[in-house]
Amino acid sequence: MTRLGPGVAQAFHVAAAELGMCSAAWLFVREVADEGGDPLVEELRDFLGRDYPVLDAVAAKWLAGARAPVTDPGPVIAACAGAARLLVVGVETTFLDVLVPRLVWTEVSLLTHGAFAVDWDRVASNYAGRLHTVDIASFQRLAGRRSALLTFLYGARGETTWVDPAWLRVIGPDVRTQFRSIIGWDVLASVMYVYPRWLCETSLADFSHVVPG
Repeated sequence: MTRLGPGVAQAFHVAAAELGMCSAAWLFVREVADEGGDPLVEELRDFLGRDYPVLDAVAAKWLAGARAPVTDPGPVIAACAGAARLLVVGVETTFLDVLVPRLVWTEVSLLTHGAFAVDWDRVASNYAGRLHTVDIASFQRLAGRRSALLTFLYGARGETTWVDPAWLRVIGPDVRTQFRSIIGWDVLASVMYVYPRWLCETSLADFSHVVPG
């Protein structure tokens, strides 16, 4: 019998919606490890890993000795050089928290579309007016020669990576020519051991810059 309470699955789902799957996974793994060490992290992985493959992968990284994700925004900032606008597809607050304040001269917008039901206004309100929102019908108004497009990647295998499903609603031949940079930031930097539920497969060739984790 697991020592984890019955509400853990629901709590993780809510956290994943508004923090991002990787950000929520690191938060839960740290909290569980503080409570019960590696044995409880193993229980968390067994309990939720099949439903949430990103959590499964983060728990595996913890058990292998990792204690935090790599969140250096430097390579992303370099890829955004010269961009007046950045459109972000997908939510990962651990990574946005270090990126958004550094993009002083760049208008950052978040696409209000994704795999989970999200209170987008509440997410944006955490960035003191530095993060705007745009919907799927009007995001292309942000395109241009001084615009960049960013999404979060969840590991890679060969020439394949996994992304929030919203990315497939955005990317296409016309969009590739409308943005000066198309950036993928690998926030998981690990192989998923179970089927990547909640995510979609795409090609690394879609990106002009791939930032490893």
